[in-house]
Amino acid sequence: MSLIYEQVCFMRDVARLLAHAQEQHFAVTGGELERAPEVQASLMRAGRERSMDSPHLRKCAIVLNFFREADDSYTLEQSVSALEPMGSYWESLDPRNRWGARREGVLAAQRFERDLGGWPSTDTSSLLAIAQDAPRPEAVALADDARPGEVVLGSNGSDSSTPVLRRGTSERDAVARLQALLIRMGVLDKASGAFDDVTERAVIAFQRNNTLVADGVVGDKTWTTLLAQTAPAQEAMSARFIGDGDFEAAARDMKIELAALKAVYKVESNGKGFVGEVPKILFEGHVFWQRLKQLGLRPEVLARGNEDILYPAWTKDYYVGGAGEQQRLARAQAIDRGAALESASWGLFQIMGYHWNTLGYSSIDEFVDCMGRHERDQLQAFCRFIGARKDRSGRTLAQLLAQRDWTSFAYAYNGAGYRKNAYDDRLRENYQRFAAALH
Repeated sequence: MSLIYEQVCFMRDVARLLAHAQEQHFAVTGGELERAPEVQASLMRAGRERSMDSPHLRKCAIVLNFFREADDSYTLEQSVSALEPMGSYWESLDPRNRWGARREGVLAAQRFERDLGGWPSTDTSSLLAIAQDAPRPEAVALADDARPGEVVLGSNGSDSSTPVLRRGTSERDAVARLQALLIRMGVLDKASGAFDDVTERAVIAFQRNNTLVADGVVGDKTWTTLLAQTAPAQEAMSARFIGDGDFEAAARDMKIELAALKAVYKVESNGKGFVGEVPKILFEGHVFWQRLKQLGLRPEVLARGNEDILYPAWTKDYYVGGAGEQQRLARAQAIDRGAALESASWGLFQIMGYHWNTLGYSSIDEFVDCMGRHERDQLQAFCRFIGARKDRSGRTLAQLLAQRDWTSFAYAYNGAGYRKNAYDDRLRENYQRFAAALH
């Protein structure tokens, strides 16, 4: 069955609902039916929607306003109890029909939708893509069973690699790049991940050394001067980026279609394996808690004064993102170096450090060294991971990928909540796009 067929059936049920409303002496006006992905992304950021997988994007949800008419005036009916007969009638028309108030109460009492479930059509996969202005994920993959499939830490600001920066800016990627270059210039000791007082003083020092206006604001002139003086360092950074040849070699070794492997890279990584000159990480305090317990230590005692790096259950409250995660890791290493390194997820695909033994590395140190060497090594860790990890049926993730079983792969890699951001649809769509480009 096509999506158009489902839309036609949905609107037939809407027509029946309107006829029933008239029998119940309601006057009805229409509200939202179709919704753009950009609007859905905006509602997600505002906390009004939980995911990009909305039936409004498929034109299978509608908002209806019910009025009572009396003496040429209309009164909007908002009571859940008064609208409940309409909701019950709607749900009786098709087992997939849902009345909004059942799950969300009075705020959704005017919404009537049809749940199409995991819709396989490529016609809808493009509707489910997150809008370009949505915050970019800090991590996507299911690094451990407690972490949700996607971690979004809020807006990372402009898409420009050289935006105007000043103290307090939220442009994490650009700040990480700035700090790496300031370290190269010898005016900053270490990266903090934030444009703080120390970074501002370093910028002012660089500006004074180069006869620029020393205002602590990194604009076009400061960027131009800084980039010109650090060109060799930037070339060294870019030399660690992954390329098509790396994907081709990995696909051959894994006996996986190149288009399938690139589809996973497109969907399951945020495209950056390094923050400045160090590998991208997220430090997981709940994993650190578990690793310390396994060592016979008492994390509940060690947590005093370290509440932001050591806690018993997963939370995103203590993530800082960017280079700031390296600062959290450094503090954890002061408690136990090995356990701390095992408690971070690393690189493009955010592979947890504690997998080092399963993936065939001789030690956590070898694993970490590889993650800091090149994005090619991070891709290799991912290939080892999908070759070792199995789903509920006993198939490895590499086998699922070779079979193009997108739903099973998304479930195994992103967890039970994979439908929240329609990972299977997005994998399928990107595979088809890459496959078409390769032929």
